[in-house]
Amino acid sequence: MRNRSVALLVVFVSALAGASLLVESSSLADGNKGSGKKKHDDSSSAEESATSGKGAPSVEYRKACEAGNAKYAARDFSGAIEQYRKAIELNPKQGLGFYLLGEAELAAGSLTEAEAAWNRAALESGEQDPALHARVLFVQADLKERQLKWDEARAAWQVYLDWATRFPNANAFPSSGQSRQQVIDSMKKQDKAYEIVRQRIEETKDGKTFTDLSKSPPAAR
Repeated sequence: MRNRSVALLVVFVSALAGASLLVESSSLADGNKGSGKKKHDDSSSAEESATSGKGAPSVEYRKACEAGNAKYAARDFSGAIEQYRKAIELNPKQGLGFYLLGEAELAAGSLTEAEAAWNRAALESGEQDPALHARVLFVQADLKERQLKWDEARAAWQVYLDWATRFPNANAFPSSGQSRQQVIDSMKKQDKAYEIVRQRIEETKDGKTFTDLSKSPPAAR
């Protein structure tokens, strides 16, 4: 659990840090108009890569994302949600706003809304933005775990791993995906054992005898 929390923190902090970089680089670019120079960073964050193929976001969009990040850092999640939604209204084709909205919704305890936001973020990102898409796949898989949807979670982590293999420079964490799949396999085994125990208890109520030996829980080690 601790490893997953650390990985999630790295994913989101890198996105928040990138938002500041995006605003700074865009402001510098605006200030250098007419100089013939173009600022570019090949190691750009999700926020910077989110502009690829979608057109550069407006100043208002960038400011809304930055304001949302500040609200999030202050744990004002409702305020962050408001700012991210404002950014989305300004440019609904940018996946970044939806990704950040999902993070704020999750922090506010709204898992359904977070899932909807990340589903849209996945649609708006993709091959044109491998880094952002990797982050979206990561949080989607984690959300399935939170919902205890083990089969869907395991499949989602495999999608994440496949993406990391396909785009090795997308800043993904393959080891995290692999470890989560192992944890899920263990959880599924535990659930199966618990179900057998629950059934055994149910069948022995009121003095009944448990006769299905094939469903006996595994022997203690």
